[in-house]
Amino acid sequence: MIIKSKVSIIVPVYNSELYLTKCLNSVISQTFSNLEIILVNDGSTDSSPKIINEDVIKDDRIVAIHKENGGIGSAYKAAFEVMFGDYILFVDSDNWLELDAIENGYEALKNICKTLSLVLKGQYCRTDVPRV
Repeated sequence: MIIKSKVSIIVPVYNSELYLTKCLNSVISQTFSNLEIILVNDGSTDSSPKIINEDVIKDDRIVAIHKENGGIGSAYKAAFEVMFGDYILFVDSDNWLELDAIENGYEALKNICKTLSLVLKGQYCRTDVPRV
């Protein structure tokens, strides 16, 4: 059995009650299941914290951080301090993902890394690719 790398999904949340459930359902339902889902409540004053806490109970891949409002940078920093995935994906709380988004992204990245590894080992350089 091949063990896939873990992907940490960081979702900063601030007053997103209207969109948060759709966002979280799209993340939780991914075809790629080796996920760590970090929800950072950045001082929301709506029902977002309640939605987050309900989802933590439903799925043990979810980590919830509740903090005072400090902006997106401080939300990311709080998530970085607890994450342990091999890759990171940022998802805004008012967005959602197609069900196979992470699986497709992971496979594409894996193929790019294989190619890059071969390129670096063989010191291969393409000269037919125009430089921007």
